[in-house]
Amino acid sequence: MSTSMPYGARRVTVTRDHIEDLRVHGPGACLTWHEDTRQVEAVGPHTALNPSRMIITGYQGLCDMADYYAAEGHEVTDDALAQDLTDIATDWRTDWPGIRAMNLQVEDLRGALADMGAYLSAAPIFMLPRHGLPQMTDYYRLAGGSHLASVTVSFGFTEPTRITAEDPDNDNQPIADLTLGTSGTLTHAATSRLIASTVTSALNQGR
Repeated sequence: MSTSMPYGARRVTVTRDHIEDLRVHGPGACLTWHEDTRQVEAVGPHTALNPSRMIITGYQGLCDMADYYAAEGHEVTDDALAQDLTDIATDWRTDWPGIRAMNLQVEDLRGALADMGAYLSAAPIFMLPRHGLPQMTDYYRLAGGSHLASVTVSFGFTEPTRITAEDPDNDNQPIADLTLGTSGTLTHAATSRLIASTVTSALNQGR
């Protein structure tokens, strides 16, 4: 007997109204799907950090998506963006148990970064290596900044945390490319604060 989730049961529907609502919320906001309500909604940067929310895209991620389609010569409409995000989010629902576990892992880290003015810019990427524990990569921008940081952590911080920062207007080389050992004796909260301060320092380089 198959135990896979039927397509209709895991479908996440994004509408043009959701796209418009995310724009209204502005920089720092995210479009999320909530595990309990099964609803898609645009929320502020701190509300988005609830582990029961699957992040579909950020405000800046939506702008980047529209810019990419325009550069490729495609017509950019809210209906087209909503359809693509529906397909993407529905695919991610298959990995929701792993994503939720990693949401719990990075909740303190995301909160510390939000308190420092660094907000999620795009949807996280969940990875399940063939050998090893789950990993997640988050993408951050400082409020009012253009530099983009990617932060890859493993479950339990057992593997070194990878932090890179880049200037989208200058892709010659990254602003920062760091590997931070996080499997020592620090508490989870202390490790999260250490990573957060390293990320904000990387984002501030060259500003």
